[in-house]
Amino acid sequence: ITCINALVNESGMTALFTIGGRSFTLEALLYGLVSGLTLLSVILWFSSYSDLMENGRFLAMLGRRLPVISMMISMIFRYIPDTVRHGREIEMSQRALLGSDDGHRKTKVARAIRLASILMAWSMENAIETADSMRAKGYQSGCRKPYARVRWTERDVMPFLLTLILTGLAVIGVLSGGAAFLFYPEWYIPSRAFVGGRLYVLFGVFIVLSGLPLLLDIGEKIRDVLSLGRRRASREIDPFVAAMLPHQDLDGEGMLFSGDGSEKRRRMES
Repeated sequence: ITCINALVNESGMTALFTIGGRSFTLEALLYGLVSGLTLLSVILWFSSYSDLMENGRFLAMLGRRLPVISMMISMIFRYIPDTVRHGREIEMSQRALLGSDDGHRKTKVARAIRLASILMAWSMENAIETADSMRAKGYQSGCRKPYARVRWTERDVMPFLLTLILTGLAVIGVLSGGAAFLFYPEWYIPSRAFVGGRLYVLFGVFIVLSGLPLLLDIGEKIRDVLSLGRRRASREIDPFVAAMLPHQDLDGEGMLFSGDGSEKRRRMES
C-alpha cells in the first residue's frame, strides 16, 4: 500500500526523487505507510477476536439478553470459515470423481461455477435448517443455558477497568486534538497537539493500552511465583503426621534410624 500510494499519488511538496517527469513525494509515502499500518491493525484486531472470542463465549455473553441477534452474529462469523472448508471438501470430491482439470480453461470455469452454485445452495439450506432447529428448541425465549461457562470473576475487574480508563483517555486525547497530523500539502504536526503535552500523553496511553495484555500476563506470573514461595516457606509438618512418621526428621532433611531399626537392618543384611 505504501509503494502503490507513492506511485499513483503525486500530491505533496517534499519531492524525494523524479523519474520520467513524475515526482515521488514524502507526503504520499507517509500517507501510504499510515494507511497500510491501519489496515494491518484492523486485520490483527479481527484475527485476535477470532482467536479469543469463540462462538460459545459470544453466545454465553449475549445469549440471554439478545438471543436472536447473538445467533445471527455467530452464524455470520462462522459463515466464511465453514464455506471455505466445505468448498475444499467439494473440490476434493470433484477431483476424485472427475479427475484433474489441468490445462482445460473451460473445464475449470465450469467446475468453478458448479462449485459456487453448490456452496450457495448449501449455505442457504444450512441457515434455514439452523433457524428452524433453534426455533423448535425455543432458543428465542432466552431461557437456554450456554454450553461454555463464562463467569465474571474478581480477576476480570482490574483488566476491564484499566481497559475502560485507558480507552476513555485515548478518546479524549484524540477529540482534544492530540492526534492531529496533516499530510497534504506538506506534512506537519499542528501546534494544538503540543498544548499541555497532549501528544505525549496520548502516545503514552496508546503504548500502555497496547501492552496491557503483556503487563497483565507478567503480573499474574509474578503473583503466582510469590504465592508459591509463601506457601513453601510456611509449610510445616503437622504434629499428628510427625507422630505417624517416627523415623523422619521434622525438618524433612533426612531419615533418622533408631537403634532397634539399625539392629534389624544388620540382621537382614547378615
